[in-house]
Amino acid sequence: MTFSEDSNFVTLQPDQPWFETVYAPAPLVIVGTREPDGSDDLAPKHMAFPLGWSDYFGFVCTPEHSTYTNAERAGVFTVSYPRPDNVLEATLAAAPRDEEGDKPSLEEVETTDAETVDAPAVADAYAVLECELEKTVDGFGRASLVAGEVVEKHVHTDAYRSDDTEPEELFRRAPSLVYFYPDRFAEVGETQAFPFPKGFQR
Repeated sequence: MTFSEDSNFVTLQPDQPWFETVYAPAPLVIVGTREPDGSDDLAPKHMAFPLGWSDYFGFVCTPEHSTYTNAERAGVFTVSYPRPDNVLEATLAAAPRDEEGDKPSLEEVETTDAETVDAPAVADAYAVLECELEKTVDGFGRASLVAGEVVEKHVHTDAYRSDDTEPEELFRRAPSLVYFYPDRFAEVGETQAFPFPKGFQR
């Protein structure tokens, strides 16, 4: 039996995006860049992920957005992981620009300057990465991959994972924010150990 013959599945049309028809969990981060006039630019991204196990990080954007052009021009960006309590900050960062090209909503988001790169970060994030642009890769339809090398890493003390901290306590102190495109989010404060097979290695 194929998927198209199985009544438990809906086979999508070629031009029908799968992410519009199913809720799939993703991290929600806020990418910080600097505008040409020196002002802050913050933009939420959910297609964002580490690139392997070394210090590289990437996110999907479009050349039409300021985040892309700012990162290419300045060669740097930050990645902030907001807390579930601060989901409003992600909303404000997603607000459209006005006729002058400004985004007044960002005035409500508390930011801090990065240590190593010239870009803003969200002040109360539970983790922040400072990145130097490695490359941009265009050609994924209208989308592009913005990839950077992580040159500075910061983790808030209540989210810092150490050998003497139980995962249950860690998630209680610092729950994670999970985004379900296009319009839902969740707070993850409870998890279970994954049943890895014996002898499993990364």
